[in-house]
Amino acid sequence: MFKKELEVKPSANLKSSEKRKLQKAIETQYEGIRVPDKLSKAVFNSIGIKKGTLYLDSATGDPSFFQSRDGDIVPTLHTLWASVAGVDKPLCMPYILTHEGVIDRLIDGANLMIRGCHGPYVKGLKRNALVAVVDYKRPNIAVAIGRCLMDLEGKIDGDLGIPQSGVAVEIWTVIGDMLTNLGRNMEDVMKDAGKDNVIRNEQEDDKESQHEEQSKDQPDLELLEVTKPGTLVDVSHNLCDETEIETTESRPEKYTMTTEDIDEMFRRSVLYTLSQDALEFPIPSTQFMSGHVLKNLPNVDTDIVNMKKTSWKKTTKFLKAMEKEDLVKLKGKEDKLTIVSAAGRSDPRISAFVPYRIKKPAHHEPNTTYSHNDEQMAPVVVKRYYKPNNASRMFFNKLDEKYDSLYTEQDIKLLTQRYVKENPGVISKANAQLIEPDDVLKEFKIKTTIKRAELFARVMAAFSPYYAIYREGDEKSSDKLILKRLTPRKGELPIVKVAVNTLKTRKKVVTSIVGSEQYYIDVEKLAGVLRVKCSGSTTILDSKEPKDGKVVTVQGEHDSAVCEILHKQFGVPAKVITVTNNTANKKKRR
Repeated sequence: MFKKELEVKPSANLKSSEKRKLQKAIETQYEGIRVPDKLSKAVFNSIGIKKGTLYLDSATGDPSFFQSRDGDIVPTLHTLWASVAGVDKPLCMPYILTHEGVIDRLIDGANLMIRGCHGPYVKGLKRNALVAVVDYKRPNIAVAIGRCLMDLEGKIDGDLGIPQSGVAVEIWTVIGDMLTNLGRNMEDVMKDAGKDNVIRNEQEDDKESQHEEQSKDQPDLELLEVTKPGTLVDVSHNLCDETEIETTESRPEKYTMTTEDIDEMFRRSVLYTLSQDALEFPIPSTQFMSGHVLKNLPNVDTDIVNMKKTSWKKTTKFLKAMEKEDLVKLKGKEDKLTIVSAAGRSDPRISAFVPYRIKKPAHHEPNTTYSHNDEQMAPVVVKRYYKPNNASRMFFNKLDEKYDSLYTEQDIKLLTQRYVKENPGVISKANAQLIEPDDVLKEFKIKTTIKRAELFARVMAAFSPYYAIYREGDEKSSDKLILKRLTPRKGELPIVKVAVNTLKTRKKVVTSIVGSEQYYIDVEKLAGVLRVKCSGSTTILDSKEPKDGKVVTVQGEHDSAVCEILHKQFGVPAKVITVTNNTANKKKRR
């Protein structure tokens, strides 16, 4: 249903009355389903459904429910994952068991056949019932949702009533389809939902404990001293007054941070940077501020301590003030300042500086607002492979090596050296640095004598390139979609293109990033980080080439800062990033 086509219209917030109606309908169909606090809805079109309704979690952007016109409300995989995370309970809807090999077929677009199922078949597995598909090893984690086409309730393997062939479940949505790809992956959903459930349980336990303590502390009116006939002394009011007085007296006065305090924090952050960080000069001012000074501020709220709250107000004035104190030396004008040198560690102010506790990278929270903290993602691993084509078949046969395999560049180099060593007749007798091709080498389009140093390049031309892109730790994941990243793909390794251009008005410069999604970067998150680090507005647009995905642009000339963020914060290798600066009519490769 969502394998090849999904068009989602712009969403709108769900009214309170609509949410109550939706929640009531869900509670009558499913027990224990987690409904997000805030929902939005959008119209969608897909294969089999036209003008359906999609309900989205406003906080995370995850799809929560979908509904065809006049059809039942169907929970998404994200909703099922969030509903079981952090608690020990089964799925909140009927489920059918299968195994890992079959799940791969479902991801490729197949329906679930009865031969791929096994019992026991739980209650609710009736014809036309909405069911989840699970791996028998993890029966509370749904991998697909669909409509059951057979009556299997209560049956076990071997029962005569179980058909021998046919479709058991018509798959509507499965991990890896376009609906599931709208939201986060399974591990992130369950991790965040697990935390929420634990916090929710702790809050409920705290409420119960407080209620019990209040019950114990409540004075028994029957035991109060009678001062006059029919009159009771109400001591509870006096107790509250005394407690309130004590609390007020013991409460410290709230300290308001002054501009001088914030100035001193920024100045000490520069000292922290010069004494603790490894710096390579020259360094752009934007990189110096975002990658060092802002990162090395004390662990305080960024809404309270930021550049706008200082007496300088602007980064340029702040850096020039630091230059007057001989802490840094600047070059350039206005927004294009560069730090060319700084005070060394022999400076008494730096050698005597005592480090303090700074902010730590924040854990990812499922929202669209990004803080100043540098949340570093696992590094991206890039692997290049090469597959032999028909021209190299005789080459591999003579070396007795596998033809239908993937090889690295180093593997091919060693095979080439081995071929020359095992076939010395190809070495020119007149000059050992020349190669005279035999029948095998002629298959590589080598017709005449060539230099020995050129042989490897001619052999490499007979191989087709493949690549694999994944993050460190993906190989340990239980998410099948993440594990698929390890499978090599045919083609040249994609490049992340960073370009600085002047718009047609000739008054505005923007920096654009193309191809980041192929390295598993959330463009919304990248835009949020750039908005903070580069202090400029950002936009997300569709690329002219569909394979390039989305284009993220940030206002201003920030090619160096963008490369730094892509490499250090998002883990993209520097070798796959290219930089084109069209404002200076220069092209350079990073």
